[in-house]
Amino acid sequence: MLACSHAGCKGYRLRVAELVGPDTWAIQGETITLPLSLHDARLTAAVFTCPAAGASSVLAPTPLKPLVVGGRAISVLMCIHYGEWPLKAYDEVGVGVFVRGRPPGLHIVDLPVTGAFTREAGRDFWGLPKWVMDADLSFASDRTSVVVRSAEGAEGAEVMRAEFAHGRRFPGVPAALPAWSYLEEGAQAGRLLRGWLPARLSRVRLGRGPFSVRLPSGPGHPMAARMRSLGMLGRPLFTVHAERLSGRLGSFTPVASRA
Repeated sequence: MLACSHAGCKGYRLRVAELVGPDTWAIQGETITLPLSLHDARLTAAVFTCPAAGASSVLAPTPLKPLVVGGRAISVLMCIHYGEWPLKAYDEVGVGVFVRGRPPGLHIVDLPVTGAFTREAGRDFWGLPKWVMDADLSFASDRTSVVVRSAEGAEGAEVMRAEFAHGRRFPGVPAALPAWSYLEEGAQAGRLLRGWLPARLSRVRLGRGPFSVRLPSGPGHPMAARMRSLGMLGRPLFTVHAERLSGRLGSFTPVASRA
């Protein structure tokens, strides 16, 4: 049993999943073999730019460096609902920043979820910074809204809330997204990992319509502080909504500690 040191996981004790065969893990009495196939998920995301110094400060605990274009780093706020699949059904909110590497890819710095099973799997299989939240995530025909609260205590404090307007219809995107991960605890402790996230999008809407985010005043939750550093209080470059997110999620590969 390991204590989770990631902000947002305080109070939880994580049982490290066990690798029992090639790409096969034992976790909470179940056996899961990678890759996993995702067929039933829905996504809304907003893409921002931010000062390179802010992105560098967020990445300071890792060996990664921000991808800088025109003097600005690129960050992402995303909300996903997963239907039933091997990691169960749950909601997820992600805060990430694009980093340099071969290839450049997305590094997620916060990934709160509404399920303990996927929290454990995400941290131990892929080195993803999952922690348990309480959330209200709603997809309407023209907008997505989300409220994230810390799951600590009887009444968790609000971490953030946001609303995304959906844009115009856009062709589907048959793709996978390169990703980098790094955690200092769990089964992947201290390893820089590289892999691919499922990103096949269909029934897509793309736009720059109204977007709003509200963070607590004062120091607030560490996730809120990282959102500020990553420019998420400003207007996004664009938003994307997909009625269906699908693809395959396989193992991540350890690489040299310099990206």
